[in-house]
Amino acid sequence: MSSYRRGRKGSIYKVIVIAIIVALIVGVIFFFRKQISFGIFNIFNMGNNSGKNTQVTQDVKDGEKKDELSEEEKQELAKKEEERLRKEEEEKTKYKPGTSHNNEATAWAYSTKDVNQWILKPSTYTGEDKLVFLTFDDGPSEIYTATVLDILKNYGVHATFFIVGRAADGDHAKPLLERQIAEGHGVGLHSYSHEYSFLYPHRVANVNNIVSEVDKNLNSIRKSLGEDFNTPILRYPGGHMSWKQMGPADEALAQRNIYNIDWNVLTGDAEAKGSRRDLQGALENVKEDMAMYGGSPKVVVLLMHDIKAKSVDALPSIIEYYQSLGYKFCILS
Repeated sequence: MSSYRRGRKGSIYKVIVIAIIVALIVGVIFFFRKQISFGIFNIFNMGNNSGKNTQVTQDVKDGEKKDELSEEEKQELAKKEEERLRKEEEEKTKYKPGTSHNNEATAWAYSTKDVNQWILKPSTYTGEDKLVFLTFDDGPSEIYTATVLDILKNYGVHATFFIVGRAADGDHAKPLLERQIAEGHGVGLHSYSHEYSFLYPHRVANVNNIVSEVDKNLNSIRKSLGEDFNTPILRYPGGHMSWKQMGPADEALAQRNIYNIDWNVLTGDAEAKGSRRDLQGALENVKEDMAMYGGSPKVVVLLMHDIKAKSVDALPSIIEYYQSLGYKFCILS
């Protein structure tokens, strides 16, 4: 009987030992499975946040690196940043090929073809802004053009200059034309000689003479602005409206992507001395023309001359007048 009990008791111990061993094995397996799962989760989580963690780490490193820089290294970094900003600014003021202006001026430049249509048929303009295009013919003048540019810069507005070729041949022309481009203005063509009798004999357009004058005009400007200068805008001397049979000349120039523009408001600075307009002030002449369109036409192309003291003297008051009416100052391209 005692042997039976001892055998039974031994069997119980074995079962208990086996149960403990099994429990330990299960526990170990469970523990390692949990660790493996957690590791895999961390791997995926690290992948999802790697960009963020990398950026934070890089920012910390950059900050530490900056703190570690010597005074000389900091100055070198500042110089590089200054140079980067200088080049960025220089790029803005560079001439934009195929236009009348620099890169930055694209923001306030409008197609000459469109603007000409708008002043001929005002109903075709559907924009919300009121636009004014200040235009100056016959320069550059050694006496007045620099003053005009100074005034425009002071008011932070821009204009379009229609250049006469023989005026651009003078030694004074290069710095003035360079300023016009650099400061965000438009530069257009206005013939080489400005001789009505050559361009329009008997008041009829001579296509060959007009085209040859345009070529000479362009070449004279390129002496100052470079061979890549290729403006698409032209104002005929005396205006397109003044002459007969202009169609063939328009077509010949359009083939070269050159388009003309007249005006719908003027200061009267080119009127003969003693004429009614000459006796009025430039601003009064402008207001008189504006009244013909109800006082506030949506699009204004204003004719002035930067070889006349009258327009130069009146320019600040003209700018302020259009500012008071809420006009946006633009250029032609």
